[in-house]
Amino acid sequence: MTTVGEILAQHLACIGELPDEDRAILAALPAEERDLRRLRDTLKAGERPTHVVVVLSGFLYRYTIGPEGARQIHSFYHPTEAPCLETLYIDYMDNSLGAVVDSRIGLIPHEAVYRVIDERPEARKLLWRQTLVQAAIFRQWLVRNSNLPAHASLANFFCELFTRARAAGLVKDGGCDLPLTQEFVAEALGLTPVHVNRTLKVLRETGAVDWRSGRLTVKDWTMLADMGDFDAGYLHLRC
Repeated sequence: MTTVGEILAQHLACIGELPDEDRAILAALPAEERDLRRLRDTLKAGERPTHVVVVLSGFLYRYTIGPEGARQIHSFYHPTEAPCLETLYIDYMDNSLGAVVDSRIGLIPHEAVYRVIDERPEARKLLWRQTLVQAAIFRQWLVRNSNLPAHASLANFFCELFTRARAAGLVKDGGCDLPLTQEFVAEALGLTPVHVNRTLKVLRETGAVDWRSGRLTVKDWTMLADMGDFDAGYLHLRC
C-alpha cells in the first residue's frame, strides 16, 4: 500500500532530484488519511495550520472570499499534489482550501516534516522549491487573467492543468479528469459562467480540445498551447 509520504515524495521528485534515502524517510512519515466531502474545507482562512496536505484522490481548490462575498479561486490541485507546503512557515491561513468533489486527503504533521527539513538538506530544498513553484503559478494566473482574452485564457488554463496532470501520471488516452463546473472555471478566470460557456464552444470548434462530463481531452496540443500562449517553464517540472 502506498503511503502518504510516498505520494509526497513522488510529487517532489517531479521538480528535482530526491535521493533514495530521502524518499524512504518521506515514505515513513506518520500521516492520517481523511475523506473530504464536496465543497467542504480542510483549511479555512484565519486558521492555524498544523499539517501538510497531500491530495490522494478527487480534486481540491484554494480560494478567497472578497468583501462583498464573491469567491476568487487561486488554484486547483490534482491527486499527488501538495497544495499548502507554505503552511510550514506561516502562522495562519489567509485563504481556504476545499474539495471541488468528494476527495481523500493525507495529513502529515508539521513536526514530522520539520525533522526532515532539519536532517535532510536535499528534501529541504525540494520542499522549499515547491512553495516557490506555487508562488510562480499564482503569478502566472494573475498575468493570464489580466492580459489574455477569454479564449486564450481558457486555453492557457487547460494547458496548465493538463501539464500538471501529465507530470502526476494522470493522463490516459490523451485526457485527464477535470471535475469542474463552468462556475468554478469562471471564478478562476475572472469571467462569468455564460462567458466561459461561449468561450468553451469556440475552443471546441477549433478541434484542439474538448472538456465535458468532468474530463479534459487534448486533441491538438500545439494548437491549444499556441492559442493560450502557454509556456510550461513557470511550473519548473523535471519529470
